[in-house]
Amino acid sequence: MNTHATQSHRPDVRMSLLTFGALMALTLVTVVVSKFHLPRPQAIALGLFVALVKASLVAGLFMHLWGEKKLIHKFLFVTLACAAVLVLPLIDSLLVSHQLTAPIAVADQRPVGSGH
Repeated sequence: MNTHATQSHRPDVRMSLLTFGALMALTLVTVVVSKFHLPRPQAIALGLFVALVKASLVAGLFMHLWGEKKLIHKFLFVTLACAAVLVLPLIDSLLVSHQLTAPIAVADQRPVGSGH
């Protein structure tokens, strides 16, 4: 029996435990940061960053992306770039939404020589 083929499919328990520890630590970081009551944009950015790191760990280990060929990584990067392009309008709308929904003083809109 080929021992190399058998060993390549054995689970790496040490790596799984390290990933589990990292995921638990990052979950703890998320909980601790939530107690600081940061402003909403900073809290969302930090939460998304921690989620991105956790998703990378899960994808790398459990979806076996760390051992894949370079072509798979290129397709993954193209997919992530397309997703980032799709998120840009959302970020823009979040930054401008308070300007669009701000109350407007109606009295200030009256023309100057209306006679009333």
